[in-house]
Amino acid sequence: MNVSFLIWIGIVVMMLLAFCIILFVMMYQRRTITHQLELKKISEQKELELIQASIQSEEHERMRIASELHDDVQATLASARLFLYKEKNSQYNEEIIGQSKDLLDESISKIRDISHKLQPATLQQLGLELSLLGIIETLNKSGTIAAKHYIKQSLPRNADHAELAAYRISQELVTNIIKHSGATKLLLETGVNELGIIISFTHNGKGLTQAAYEEQIYKKGAIGLKNILNRLKSVGASLRFDKTVDESYTTVLTIPLITDKR
Repeated sequence: MNVSFLIWIGIVVMMLLAFCIILFVMMYQRRTITHQLELKKISEQKELELIQASIQSEEHERMRIASELHDDVQATLASARLFLYKEKNSQYNEEIIGQSKDLLDESISKIRDISHKLQPATLQQLGLELSLLGIIETLNKSGTIAAKHYIKQSLPRNADHAELAAYRISQELVTNIIKHSGATKLLLETGVNELGIIISFTHNGKGLTQAAYEEQIYKKGAIGLKNILNRLKSVGASLRFDKTVDESYTTVLTIPLITDKR
């Protein structure tokens, strides 16, 4: 066996050894990346479960408060109203009794409104579309803003938790528009496309762009926007803020259709 043959054998062995080392490193990196992706997926799933549990707890508390307002406080005020009405023709001052009755009526009405906002009964019974119409009707009755609703396509029923998320996000968006935009007109449009249910709000006041929204949600405070973000994550929804050519602002909410009725 000559020297050149031994050298050739040595080179082949070294190449095989180098190949094995490279292959081992690649496999190790691949396994590491796969493990990291699995950990990330588990972390994201845990975060989603925590968000959903938090939202569920919040909704249960809303339902409890709404039930107490409706069954206890409202009933007490209604009883007080009846007693005042009975005393209307007695020796007591009729004007004072009348004023008290008016205040009680107003309190009962406000409590009823709060109860409905905390626990939207129409959502489960009549669906998201009519519940959104209820928001528009309330706005118009309040006189704070001229609101309209345009239905592009009739909305199909969705999973309960998806409809609730869409309704709560819509409530928060409308509240922000009223509080911060100075708008006098609001248009709510609803429809459906391949991505799911589309709900858009267009107003003529001051608003957010997408860049401003993404900056605001990471700032200290901004509780309303953070609540919106959590609800978006809980159902895999998305939100888009745009400024239109006529200087109006539009917010588009997309809620996927979910067959899991949990």
